[in-house]
Amino acid sequence: MAEHLTLAATAPPSAPAHDAEVLFARQPILDADSRLAGYELLYRGEGQESPHAATSRVAASALSDLGLRSATGGAPAFLNVTTEFLLAMDPLPFGPEGVILEIAADRVPDGPLLDRLGRLRQHGYMLALDGYAGQPTAEPLLDFAALAKVEARDSGASQLTTLVAKLRGRGLRPVATGVESHTDHDRCVDAGFELFQGDFVCRPREIMGHNVPTASIGALRLAAGISAADTSVDELEKAIALDPGLSLRLLRFVNSAAFSLRHQIKSVRQAIVLLGPRTVRQWAMLLLLSGIDEQRGPLLITALSRGRTCEAIARRLGADDADAYFFTGMLSVVDALLDKPMDEAVADLPLSEDVVAALVDRAGGKGRTLTMAEACERGAWDEAALPGLDAGELGVLHVEALTWADGTAAGLM
Repeated sequence: MAEHLTLAATAPPSAPAHDAEVLFARQPILDADSRLAGYELLYRGEGQESPHAATSRVAASALSDLGLRSATGGAPAFLNVTTEFLLAMDPLPFGPEGVILEIAADRVPDGPLLDRLGRLRQHGYMLALDGYAGQPTAEPLLDFAALAKVEARDSGASQLTTLVAKLRGRGLRPVATGVESHTDHDRCVDAGFELFQGDFVCRPREIMGHNVPTASIGALRLAAGISAADTSVDELEKAIALDPGLSLRLLRFVNSAAFSLRHQIKSVRQAIVLLGPRTVRQWAMLLLLSGIDEQRGPLLITALSRGRTCEAIARRLGADDADAYFFTGMLSVVDALLDKPMDEAVADLPLSEDVVAALVDRAGGKGRTLTMAEACERGAWDEAALPGLDAGELGVLHVEALTWADGTAAGLM
């Protein structure tokens, strides 16, 4: 199948929908049961500022305007702030509800900073130390913090256990960062960590001899089968009808308050005709993926935002099969859903060769777009930018995708 997107496009970009004063990405923080405990927000302003500097510069305007709860879909926001910002910005442009302020643990505290932290705690703000490694200079800060982040990637098991014991002894919740694999996650669980942050959530577990439930394979095959843009109304209706549970969930969903329809939809065909095949395919795929592993809510939101970002990039650069980019982004988490390497996860799915190449090797236009979407998730907008799609506009597309994903996932609840 021919690729329809040229990522080296040199056409001048159209004007962005609005001025992106600050770009943000976010990374989920999970509890021991893999439930969402919050998001760390990564900010970057214009130029090449660090996330700390960007937060200090734009927090008074961007955060109060955007709203932290909107940026995280209502989940708690872990926000990096500099000590200079805390001393200069009084009061803060946001209240204490749902906000955890992160300050660097290697900052040597002085009297004014400790006084400010004391006042913040009295007003209900929660503080986390970022990059705690047992450094003596951080001792005074432990008295004001509720959490402490420990970089787990390069630390041994005994060192992690010692740090966790010290933090718990001081009444702090330990957070493991840099958790890149499920092996790392298990090591941190054994050390006593309570919260976990890292890319492990989007990666398959390392399980030998793992048998995927037949129902999950069937759901994925159905999801892959209905993703084709050229599926007719009759074919789409028949495909959805193969799964009575999906038909029921789809009708319940489209008749929910999320759609605000004036009249009740009573059949799948009626839904396809009124809402359009594209919308019904997207909702059906969402419902199928959400049913495979209901404990991985953050992974579903990643799939949604990644798919939407891929679709937005494709439309922005003139692809004529943007829907296929959406479904490619959505399917990019199937390895994590099935706990299998991607090549094995997609081996028996009815997918076109270009989609398989994108998922397995990040090859072709769809693969390159998927790589761009993943870069946006890390806040690497400059890395993903193109001559015809700069970092600022790309950041806007990604933020809009995150907002859409949060709202969509909330409609499933």
